[in-house]
Amino acid sequence: MKNFLVLIAFLASFSVAFAQKAPLPVEVMAGNNRANLLIIINRPIDAAGKFNFFNVTVGSADYQNTPSETEIVLNNSITYALGKGFSAASGLQWHYKLGFVPTLGFQFLKASPDYLIVVFPTLNFKPGHAFETVALAEFKPKLSDKVRLYTRLQGLLVRDIEVGTHARSGASLRAGLTFDKFTVGLGSNFDAYGPMKFEKSNHGLFFQMRL
Repeated sequence: MKNFLVLIAFLASFSVAFAQKAPLPVEVMAGNNRANLLIIINRPIDAAGKFNFFNVTVGSADYQNTPSETEIVLNNSITYALGKGFSAASGLQWHYKLGFVPTLGFQFLKASPDYLIVVFPTLNFKPGHAFETVALAEFKPKLSDKVRLYTRLQGLLVRDIEVGTHARSGASLRAGLTFDKFTVGLGSNFDAYGPMKFEKSNHGLFFQMRL
């Protein structure tokens, strides 16, 4: 757990430096089995706004700091806007077990103050070929001048192309209330690993702040 907290501090510092003036969400969930981390970065890197840096960082660790229960994945991509919310993407993922993994794919992203939709399928090239899809939908309508409802459904599916088996999948649910830059509420994570789909779940309270 100590290594997980150090990672949170490092990534939060990196996120603040990268965020500039735009708010950036950093979320931690304290569950019944382990803690979960989520950071999403989407920032333009050219004046025309055609090229963006997109990052999804996820992490988890149990409360005994068990190495086998620690999981960190950083998905980094450069996207090029094609129009109507679609972008081509190429990047490099760092995976806690696989190391560096080159990726190629595309992204669909639509956002407003009331919702966010992201679908990001990629082809991963090392150590073997795999097809990975990350999808996320947020619905956050205004309840009053100072409060918004916050809901999120997020999914992950990784399939090993070479052997044709399930490698990794997961789903997370969030429901809470947003007050200015802070969101609190209830969350659940459901994860499955390997061809046998070994399952892990985690349920608890989450806290999100926009840096």
